[in-house]
Amino acid sequence: MGRHALPRGRNGKLGKNGQRVAAIAVPVVAAMAVSATSASATSALTTADKTMAGKLDQRVGTAHLGTNAAGEVRDVASGQKVWSKNPAKALMPASTNKLATAVAALTVLGPDHTVQTKAVYRSGTVYLVGGGDQQLSSADLKSLATATAKALKSKSLHSVQLKFDDHLFAAPSLATGWNSGYYSDTVAPVRALRIEGNNTLDTALTATKYFAQQLTAAGVTVGTPARATTPSGTTALATHTSKPLSTTVEYMLKHSDNDIAEGLLRLTALGQGRAATFAGGTAAVHAVLVQYGIPLTGVKEYDGSGLSRSDRMTADALSAIAGLAVDTHHQAKLWPILKGLPIAGVDGTLATSYGRFTTAPASCAAGKVDAKTGSLNDVSALAGVTKGKDGRWKSFAFVENGTAPTATVTHGLDGLAATVEGCW
Repeated sequence: MGRHALPRGRNGKLGKNGQRVAAIAVPVVAAMAVSATSASATSALTTADKTMAGKLDQRVGTAHLGTNAAGEVRDVASGQKVWSKNPAKALMPASTNKLATAVAALTVLGPDHTVQTKAVYRSGTVYLVGGGDQQLSSADLKSLATATAKALKSKSLHSVQLKFDDHLFAAPSLATGWNSGYYSDTVAPVRALRIEGNNTLDTALTATKYFAQQLTAAGVTVGTPARATTPSGTTALATHTSKPLSTTVEYMLKHSDNDIAEGLLRLTALGQGRAATFAGGTAAVHAVLVQYGIPLTGVKEYDGSGLSRSDRMTADALSAIAGLAVDTHHQAKLWPILKGLPIAGVDGTLATSYGRFTTAPASCAAGKVDAKTGSLNDVSALAGVTKGKDGRWKSFAFVENGTAPTATVTHGLDGLAATVEGCW
């Protein structure tokens, strides 16, 4: 299975959050309430797990997470809950919500799934048709234009009208819980046609204008682009196929790309025969999570990226979702998740440039923890997997609401993850 193969030593390395804020000092606050592990559950734990749970009980109160926090650790193979604090408390998950989006997309569509951006022709008009590819680059679009121009010239066509069709997705809207200020710095209006990295209000129009420029450069005169629905009876001119879904999911998780997450949410909805909307997408995600037996009491999702301030997730659900990344029963479809998770102190949103796992005591877990970060103005979260002291996979989730995600808070989260790993 290559780099994403599940068997690995504790020191193995496998492998943007929603919003980042400036670091400021925060006071130490009281620990969150403890909900003790039952005696029967405790008796089933390994000695290493009992030690780890005891340390978490001690350290969670000094992790600077605030009082509105929750956490859970599971042993993946057995499903045993090793440790928990307020596991059923519904909190804003921020970008850890992308784990659910990734699981649903891979389950419904499969890791090899691709989408196509097409140029088709009918009666003097070229239609540029978006297929939902959020990683379509300007180079990809230039190549598509070059191939389109060549096909037109072969038909002795040197002047055409140009229209674009992004109707695969419903017209953009703000999700419940989205701030209008998210446009266009944090996320672009969700459209089926977009050049990667472009966050203009009409990304489809921007992409088509670029496509028009490239057609003109290739010797084909075009009119002013306009939005239209592609009619029947068109002739294919050129097609660009996207990267496989596995690659897209890996990038989305590694860099916490909001635009990719929202595009995948709509493609997943379409894959289940639902409308390509926030509602259709989140219904699809919910259906998939039910399929995996994820505990969903208290869980509410309104988008795919976790930007919504109305999203709610429990540590119980998040730790179960994270565990799917290393559950041997589901690797045929879900293997890209582990490969895409940021590696502590190595890459993605857990790289040292973000200040993660850089100092003791958490630095001992650098390279040993794979986890998705979550950050909004008053949300800090970390959910992922690591091998514990007993050599067994553990999934974990730590979520805090109400305190700005300062360096102090993120170091606290990192320390808890290092405790799960067992090096501290």
